Amino acid sequence: MTEVKLLEGKILAAQIQQEIKIFIENLRVSGKQVPGLLVLQANQDPASDWYIGQQEKLAAKLGIYFEKIGPAQLTSQDKLCEALTNAGAGKPPGKFHGIFIAMPFPAGFDADKILFQLDPRKDVEGVHPASLGLIVLRKSALIPPTAFAALKLIESTGVSLRGKKAVIIGQSAIVGRPLQLLLGERRVTTIVCNTGTSQADLQKFIAESDIVVACAGQPGLVRGEWVREGAIVIDVGTTAVGGKLAGDVDFEGAKKRAGFITPVPGGVGPLTVTMLMQNLIKAYEWQIAL
Repeated sequence: MTEVKLLEGKILAAQIQQEIKIFIENLRVSGKQVPGLLVLQANQDPASDWYIGQQEKLAAKLGIYFEKIGPAQLTSQDKLCEALTNAGAGKPPGKFHGIFIAMPFPAGFDADKILFQLDPRKDVEGVHPASLGLIVLRKSALIPPTAFAALKLIESTGVSLRGKKAVIIGQSAIVGRPLQLLLGERRVTTIVCNTGTSQADLQKFIAESDIVVACAGQPGLVRGEWVREGAIVIDVGTTAVGGKLAGDVDFEGAKKRAGFITPVPGGVGPLTVTMLMQNLIKAYEWQIAL
């Protein structure tokens, strides 16, 4: 039996947060502007409330300027677009170096129109088409934080990635697709599974893979006995089941075979908000250099 190592996001998050705190403290000592994050929330969604709350807490901890405009003010798409326009007003880069737009949008909002109005240089969530395009082109990019967190956890194992095989279960624009590109850039051969993948093929791909990333949002989809001995298993799934969060991977079964595995909760989640703040620092550096 392989001796599994838990990949806990909070440990890596603490290291990255310390680096950000030092960066911001140096800005303060030099009398320079600190990074600013604007949150625009038009929806009334508990998951968005929680995620934004985590952003606000971490911003305060790191010394980042934080401001939120909520659903009481953003009562229409026009008001949301106006807020986006105002965020870019004044001498560049203005008060805000990063903008987070809460999704899903309320009914009747045109997501494409809103996202295209977002300045890609301030896109800390990596949702603008230009952000994904930069990943495709292997250029420096603002990576969707969940995909960024998954990648950081994989790299934290210290395992050489070149020549490895990976299976990604799920192909969303904020996890599966960007992660496929990022792993490919590191010379990992990747297979992406979706709803058209048969269970037999899914089992086969998992058994052959050195890296398994489950991001389908389907609890227990990946059975423990399918996992290859010594594999890196990253479980991005977080579905509420019976009042608790459940991942896409059979954790108890998989940990008997995996070399590294993320728990749910406690794996990818604690690192995601930190990677959003890391994006903010990159966005800040881009804009200050203009």
